[in-house]
Parts: sequence; structure tokens; C-alpha cells
Amino acid sequence: MVSADWLKKTELFGTLSESQLNMLLSHSSVESFPQGKTIFRQGDEANYLYILIEGMVDLSVKSGEKIDFLTSKIEKEGAAFGIPSLIEPFRYNVTATCLKPSKVLVINAVHVKMDMEKDPKMGMEIMKKLVSIYFNRLNEMRSGVSNLLKVFKFKIS
Repeated sequence: MVSADWLKKTELFGTLSESQLNMLLSHSSVESFPQGKTIFRQGDEANYLYILIEGMVDLSVKSGEKIDFLTSKIEKEGAAFGIPSLIEPFRYNVTATCLKPSKVLVINAVHVKMDMEKDPKMGMEIMKKLVSIYFNRLNEMRSGVSNLLKVFKFKIS
């Protein structure tokens, strides 16, 4: 298991108190996944939030042709994924697949949502961090797509 001190260093929970962190840990477990294992699929009901302890996870979006359309890699210790477990409609919007053997903290999102409702200050802190994470990842994706289009445009010119 991980400690409240470790959880405080993660990108999502850094502003929470020790008692709030311990509450989250009481609804969590550490799981190991082998390389190639799919943790969740795009469109699945989102019941769990994940925090990377070690390893590397690919987050991919499938197009209608079942081709990976956009991908990003989660490889920094403490990075959160499975964020749609806390945001309606509570469905994963990407597929998470291990690129390396990975160890993750798995947090039951039902309990997190209940804790956030009981403690609105905690809920607001988590939601502020969620928004920041989403915008940073969106901007990284936009930059990647923009660079890809520049390369593609250069090749056809």
C-alpha cells in the first residue's frame, strides 16, 4: 500500500489534508498489471480512478475504424488517469493499456464522489486539479496534432 505522504505528492491530491488523503486510501488498493494488459476500454463504465506508481500506460482514442487516433503516455509517478470516473457521464473516454509492467493505485470512484459531496472543500480542490490536468493534456494533444499536420503538409508540398 502507499502512504498519505506519497499520495500528497501526486498531481491530483497535492492540496488535500492528511485526513482527506487517508480517507481516499481507505477506498483503494495497489494493483500490478503486465505489459500489454488493458486496464480499461474507451466507452466502459468508469468506476475507478488510477494513480501511476511505476511503469507506463498508453491512453488511446479509437476512431470508428478501430485505429488508434490519438494517444498519450502516462509515465510520471503520481500521474492520474481514469479521470472520467469523477466526471459525468462516468464513462472512460480512452483505452488504457500498459506499455511496461505497471503498478497503480486503484481508487474506488463511488467512494471518492461520496467523500467529495460530504466535504465540498475537498471536492473543489480535486475538481480544480482535474480541470488543470485535462487542459494540460488537451494542450499537449493539440500541440502533437499541430506538429503532425506541419510534417504532413511539408511532405505533400
